[in-house]
Amino acid sequence: MSTEAALKQPSNIPNSDVFAERSKTDARRFVLLVIPLALLLCAFKVYKLEQPAFFLLACMVFGGFAVSYWLPFRYKETFFCLFSLAGAYALLSPLVASLLIAVGLGLFGIVRSGLDFRWRVLAILGILAVCLYCRATLSYQPLERFWPVLGAIFMFRMIVYLYDVKHMKTPPRLKDYLSYFFLLPNYYFLLFPVVDFQTFRKGYFKRDIHTVAQQGIWWIFRGTTHLFLYRIIFQLQSRFSPPDVSVGVAVVAKVIFCYLLYLRISGQFHIIAGMLCLFGYDMPETNHRYLLAHSINDFWRRVNIYWKEFMVKIVYFPAYFKLRQRGALQAELLSTAAVVFVTWFLHAYQYFWLNGQFRVTVNDSLFWAILGTVMLANVWVENRSKKRLPKAGWGAQLQNGLKIAATFCFIAFLWSMWSADSMTDWLSFLRTGIASQ
Repeated sequence: MSTEAALKQPSNIPNSDVFAERSKTDARRFVLLVIPLALLLCAFKVYKLEQPAFFLLACMVFGGFAVSYWLPFRYKETFFCLFSLAGAYALLSPLVASLLIAVGLGLFGIVRSGLDFRWRVLAILGILAVCLYCRATLSYQPLERFWPVLGAIFMFRMIVYLYDVKHMKTPPRLKDYLSYFFLLPNYYFLLFPVVDFQTFRKGYFKRDIHTVAQQGIWWIFRGTTHLFLYRIIFQLQSRFSPPDVSVGVAVVAKVIFCYLLYLRISGQFHIIAGMLCLFGYDMPETNHRYLLAHSINDFWRRVNIYWKEFMVKIVYFPAYFKLRQRGALQAELLSTAAVVFVTWFLHAYQYFWLNGQFRVTVNDSLFWAILGTVMLANVWVENRSKKRLPKAGWGAQLQNGLKIAATFCFIAFLWSMWSADSMTDWLSFLRTGIASQ
């Protein structure tokens, strides 16, 4: 490549030589990656982690990594796309897999068409309306699995994808589309982190494959420990029920256990991100020590980080930049309120795709109302304390510890209400210590 041609390339886009160097193979380092993967696979088999299909998924992902690792860089992503499409037929029924791919290709055809962007969006919204109607009214048994998987793949990532396509200077490529939507773990994990399209693309072989794969293995291991802890906590719940313990002890124990059951989601998200890392996608962390949050807003920043980034990109920043002429604080407050409201609605929307009905209950709405109110109060407090110098010493550490304990107790109590089937069931649980099954 000439010096002139090199200067014309964007500085943030590595050339082919850089990608070739980052994907360079090494037999010894490959073995050091395969050994922990084999041990993880044995643990999945022996302890029957998750459902039986999870072990098949893990075998496919780890085997696919072993093949992808040795392929030349120019073939790696093509292999990942084809492997993921073929994996649909292994993890889903042939009918569901075929329909899923057909709908996906149809949506790409609309996005790639020469229509004005607004017409493309309207066309996709029309397809969405038809799918929503079919999901709500059709009860054809072979398609029962189709709707949750379709929603899990497209319901949120299509929003991100269209947002980024609108700002792209070049037409979207089929390979980018397939690698982003048809992610092999998504056929099993229906609760899936909202992967950002730009982050996903920019992270591809952003670092050396051995570094990224090692990070992925660590995250899979960390996710596995979360799932083991979830199993222990789930079994402990039954031991804290009257008359074995007092009502007060039962309520406190089950409130804490209910919150800690989120370990299953955080564990799954770690495993998902780790699996994608094995194929060179340098994925960010999905959850960051959320049990140590020192405020509600800090909790929001730590738990389900992909969702937080999704809301910041799609809701918070657009709203903030439109409202900032009213003042920074008012813009922050209104943008935060918009984020909470959209999050409440989209959670009900997600529940519809996965279970066939919108979850709009009193306790669900009250959960988001209380959480949103406290978040707004936190925004106001954080804005007022920006100019204060941070405290140091044991007093500051003690204060931070008390904040962490208070945040944990508040979230756990609120979470128990959110997780109940209804407000009546939750109030009954607080009186009797017996949670509905």
